[in-house]
Amino acid sequence: MRHLQKFVFTLLSLFLVGCGGSDDDGGGGIASITLNVSQITASVYQNDTYEVDVTVNYQGEGVLVGMPKGVNEVPIWLGVDEQSISSKQAVFRVYLHGNIDTGVYNSVLRFVTAYNNGSVAYKDVPIELTIKEPLVFTVVAGKQNVSLESMISVLDSGPVEGNSTYITYDAYSDWDWLDVEVVNNQYKAKIIKTDLSVGEHIGYIEFLDQNYRFRKVKIVYIVTEPEFNLGNVNKLTINNETVASELDMTIPVTATSEGVTWNVLSSSPMLSVTQNSNSVDISLELDLLSQNNGIYQQWIEFEYQYGELLLPKTRKIEFDVEIDFTDIQQISPYVFYTSNEVTARVWGNNLMSLTEEDFKAFTPIIQSVNYISDNEVELNIKANTTEQEINFTIENRLDYLRGEARVVVRHAPVFPVMSVDLPEKPASKVIYDSERERFYFRTFSNWTNLLYEISHDNEQWIVEQIVGESPKGLAIIDNGTQLLTSSASCSMTKIDLDTKVTVDAPSVTHCGYMEFGFIGQYYTGETIVADTNQSVSVYTYPDWELATVNYPSVYSANAILSKNGTHLIWTDSTGISSPRNAYIYDVRSNQFNQLNTDDSYDFYVDSFSVSANGERISYKNAIYNGSAIMIGHVGANDDTWNRTFVSIDGSYAAHYDFSEKQIQIYNIQSNEGAFLSVGLPLLVNEEAEFVKEIKFSEDNRYVFVFSSNVSTEVYKMYVYER
Repeated sequence: MRHLQKFVFTLLSLFLVGCGGSDDDGGGGIASITLNVSQITASVYQNDTYEVDVTVNYQGEGVLVGMPKGVNEVPIWLGVDEQSISSKQAVFRVYLHGNIDTGVYNSVLRFVTAYNNGSVAYKDVPIELTIKEPLVFTVVAGKQNVSLESMISVLDSGPVEGNSTYITYDAYSDWDWLDVEVVNNQYKAKIIKTDLSVGEHIGYIEFLDQNYRFRKVKIVYIVTEPEFNLGNVNKLTINNETVASELDMTIPVTATSEGVTWNVLSSSPMLSVTQNSNSVDISLELDLLSQNNGIYQQWIEFEYQYGELLLPKTRKIEFDVEIDFTDIQQISPYVFYTSNEVTARVWGNNLMSLTEEDFKAFTPIIQSVNYISDNEVELNIKANTTEQEINFTIENRLDYLRGEARVVVRHAPVFPVMSVDLPEKPASKVIYDSERERFYFRTFSNWTNLLYEISHDNEQWIVEQIVGESPKGLAIIDNGTQLLTSSASCSMTKIDLDTKVTVDAPSVTHCGYMEFGFIGQYYTGETIVADTNQSVSVYTYPDWELATVNYPSVYSANAILSKNGTHLIWTDSTGISSPRNAYIYDVRSNQFNQLNTDDSYDFYVDSFSVSANGERISYKNAIYNGSAIMIGHVGANDDTWNRTFVSIDGSYAAHYDFSEKQIQIYNIQSNEGAFLSVGLPLLVNEEAEFVKEIKFSEDNRYVFVFSSNVSTEVYKMYVYER
């Protein structure tokens, strides 16, 4: 087959290929040309080729075929071969190839003859080629007794004009899935196998005329993946009215194709799944109910395959479970003194669904209820004259305890007023256990961390070491019942505060060079553990997932959490160039507010203090509210070694003046300074060179001063009664 060439007609010098004889030996005469076709129209399937012979009768030196002048590009689907040529007649075979995309294509062929005297004759033949889509059959894998057949349209294009046809088929054994039969002189393509592999299969039906000219029809057989009927699962809502049977469900999982097998691979941890022949039974694990209120996405993953004809594939069923209990998460304070009147803050969910009578049903010592929001309520309480414990729990139809909170009524403590020798300098914030009237702190010397407890027997103070594995961070959690500590080796320990029994707690497996120097439990019950070694990461405990809160980037974080778990102080530590950053995180609103200290001084952890409710915060001699707004100062100056600490209830601040060696108490209840001093200063023993921390008792009657003298290695706790 020759490629067409672009003709440039020069009447005086046209060289003719395939010249025959001439009627005029002198080279004269009038050229003429006639064709047996006036146009060529064909319709073929993709990859088919249509052939037609063009007979040319001419008077001239020979015949050329090509593209008319002005047509600059030869279509890739068009080709011509010379079959024969004589002095008067030539036969050319024109090929129209279906090797392009479907559509309609047009072009022109020009047949030319001429004498060398300059006489030229030509005929143009318009050509239209239609490329048809292949015959496409689609079946779902495993579907049986499927009728897949279609009539083949070949009459509009041949096979070859004027010739009878007969069929040859099965030239390729790969096409054992394809058959063809004659129906009333037409042809029907039939798919005779349905167990082919998933995917696209290509075959052809070929036609051959008696002149051995082939035509073919492209057949595309698409086998799609097996089908499942999966039952829809709507969002499940679990609340106080949910009953146990509603935690179970059956989801239909039915393969609609024969030969398809499936099995459950895995599911979300909150689900218990049992596979049946055409369904799965699902039960929600009770651990789900312990989650905070919110929406939790659940899933079940399946694997299925179709024998060896489909590689194993997976699918998921997904649905949401919404937890919407009414519950109580925390009461603060949770220690009341007999006969005292106090306002306690309650945090929880859907609290407005509880009436005042509902609250009073917990205990008659509740005088009135002030609703702040659906998550926050104030209780005005007049404590009994006798000691007792009170549990707050919201009943539900699942008999599952949600956010159980408790309060204890105790006689106001009487502390021994004296100085107490400490074995070493506290290397952490001192934790005060109001319920048991004890202090906890860790020390660090000779590369060893030790955990100590300070208790009293009404006459003297007792300092004891508590067994623990090199503790770093420590916090009282779980409604005041457990002391959680992290170790330098990344293990965790829980200490029962009533029995002093220690138990191992889940430890992180990817610790590396982390130092979990901070532990805190938010009012929601969520416990976090922070890596305080340079680049900080925060984890939720005990699952050790990275916390979802976007904590600001600080260096070797110092962190202090208010006693009720609503406000976190989050700062850079020492060892980083100025300026350093400090933030107050309001857990309730999930908002960080930058603390504008206007200071480039090292943010030592003992430079800060925070009240139990997070509404009063001190840094050096400045007092801030819970939104990180400075509201005033105490003391005369902010010298480097001066310290200020706020009381548990946020009413008072104790300011230590290093140069004067005295502590002055200030009333800081107003929303702006200056704050007034209260009573006479408390004088500090000269050997107490550096005051590390000051604590108030719950009733503000006592002040506890923790001091150190590095030069003499004397470490003490001083107890003052106001």
